[in-house]
Amino acid sequence: MSKKIRLATVEDLARIQEIYRPYVEQEDIVVNSEHRVPTMKELEERFDLVTKEFPWLVCEIDNVVVAYAYAGKPFKREGYKWNAEVSVYADEKYHGRRLASALYESLLELLEAQGYYNIYACILSINEKSIKFHEKYGFKVMSIFPNSVHKHDKWMDVIWMNKVLQEFKHDVKNPVSIWDLDKELVDNILNKNGDIIKG
Repeated sequence: MSKKIRLATVEDLARIQEIYRPYVEQEDIVVNSEHRVPTMKELEERFDLVTKEFPWLVCEIDNVVVAYAYAGKPFKREGYKWNAEVSVYADEKYHGRRLASALYESLLELLEAQGYYNIYACILSINEKSIKFHEKYGFKVMSIFPNSVHKHDKWMDVIWMNKVLQEFKHDVKNPVSIWDLDKELVDNILNKNGDIIKG
């Protein structure tokens, strides 16, 4: 069995859409606020926007993309640029193989290397599994917005969790793009964390 974590490409988006579909459509796994699966055009626009600055990662098993994770801007204004928001999704047929752990380890290391300080996760209160997963990685609940999402005939709270990646400095430098990181450093992070995946 081969296993690999790498930077995503546009060619991965059809498979990413396939993985994401049940998380939008199925009532038994309500984990996000979307009511409609994004079209390929919409996914391409999201991908282009994210990958200008942030990592978008995929996990492959036997050359098939089975999970993905990415970061993005939680807030738009200039003073917020040291913050990132993270998300991860895995094909349910591959649950239990530590895919999310491998991707998150990679993502958080890359974001720290880029110069980010605060990492956020926006989670629906119904998704207790995700809350526990983020707590394992040192995320803490920062705020709760009651009954902010309505989906599948349910009102749900939105929970914002936060993790601090590094000590806050006064001589702060601007975060760099994922493409400005040393390629060998990126490859080492991705290869090392690929070993977390259960065979």
